[in-house]
Amino acid sequence: MAQQIVINPVTRIEGHAKIVLDLDDQGQVEKGHLQVMEIRGFEKLLEGMELFKMPQITARLCGVCPAAHTLAAVNAIETGLGISPPREAVLLRELLYSGHMLHSHALSCFVLAGPDLLLGIGADPKTRNIFELLRLEPEIAKKMLRLRSIGQRTVEIVGGRGIHPVTVIAGGMSSRPDKQELDTIAAWGSEALELISEIAVPLHQRLAGMEEIRNGIPLNFPALALSEDGGHSYLHGDFVLTSTTGKKQRIPVAEYDKYFVEHVMPGSYMKSVRLRGEPEQSYFVGPLARLLVNGMISTPKAYEALESFREKRCTQPSALDYIEARLVEMIHTAERMTEIAGHELSGGPLRTPAEPREGRYIGAVEAPRGILVHDYTTDKDGKVLQANLIVATQNNYDVMDASITNLARNLLKTGDNNLLMNGMEFALRCFDPCLSCATHVYGRMPMDVSIQHNGCEIRKITRRSDS
Repeated sequence: MAQQIVINPVTRIEGHAKIVLDLDDQGQVEKGHLQVMEIRGFEKLLEGMELFKMPQITARLCGVCPAAHTLAAVNAIETGLGISPPREAVLLRELLYSGHMLHSHALSCFVLAGPDLLLGIGADPKTRNIFELLRLEPEIAKKMLRLRSIGQRTVEIVGGRGIHPVTVIAGGMSSRPDKQELDTIAAWGSEALELISEIAVPLHQRLAGMEEIRNGIPLNFPALALSEDGGHSYLHGDFVLTSTTGKKQRIPVAEYDKYFVEHVMPGSYMKSVRLRGEPEQSYFVGPLARLLVNGMISTPKAYEALESFREKRCTQPSALDYIEARLVEMIHTAERMTEIAGHELSGGPLRTPAEPREGRYIGAVEAPRGILVHDYTTDKDGKVLQANLIVATQNNYDVMDASITNLARNLLKTGDNNLLMNGMEFALRCFDPCLSCATHVYGRMPMDVSIQHNGCEIRKITRRSDS
């Protein structure tokens, strides 16, 4: 007498998806699964395009994390050609990426997950949103939005455009900000640091009172992240896999396909990624993985925050810990904005000459949501013959399913339909999934939960945005 609960669509995430819960004969949750309902086919669209245009073309993949695709593409090109950009270009890229990471994490922590944290997971969905936060906590909400604006304006100044940066090119950068613009960014970094410290107080208070949710979404999986000589890194290094017992394994980026295997998932357009083996192994990526894998982070206040985070999270990690991990990284990016824009740039050369050639090009970065791989094969004219992209959220597919399952098992027992739906959505928001590269929807966003038996609906729970 198995049953099924369907939540369609999931809201306040980047993209469109639904959640399916399979129940056993006793009405208990057997398993939960995220189904991604959109298809892009972007890898096929890249075939025949020029290799050196990949940084700008692949930025169009995503309106939320275009800088990540730009930097992954240029890393692939430069690694394949065996060239290194000048130091000035490396610093400008890091400055751009600091703004990008600040913008993305502010969006995730405050605009998407913020209403759940500050208004409560069990709050009425009609008021559990950023607009209600603006009404009830206008100063906090304004600071949240200001942080996002600082990050986006930094990307715009360094990258030439706020949404799809154009200054990152093969071999380096095409331009640099002037002194006044750099002074502005340095001041923004200091402002962002103050804003983060102020906003973090209510968030930490809410997180401290969510032990039941924390225990309901444990991460019993290894963590995978880029690491540069044991240090936290977004743009350089190799992958390091850290097991639940602390054992580490290095995986060269250029050999990723020897270790990773992609799987088509039932009823979904997004593939999962696992590590080869008998059996294959799931893992998690993203800001939490980066902090667990790497022992060092380069700026002083971020290191203090990291140490504090580790003291509190000495037990098994939870998906809820992603939120505090983003706060740590936001501190780091704000500090780096001030450091780089304030005194590290010297006005040196911006580009190493480069010419495309036949071959294979593989590169990776840490997108806000985790590792992102770009892999191109080109002909003698530098045209792309084949492309493979492993997008960050794919790496978390199995872990997101596990978190949905575990939390749903607890919340279904409460008999509170609103809490069940809100809770499963919140479990996904902890991972900040980017499913279809920030697709925007105009109109109503309904939620229907259909409980079925033998293909027949026996119960339905409905929510409408205007109800």
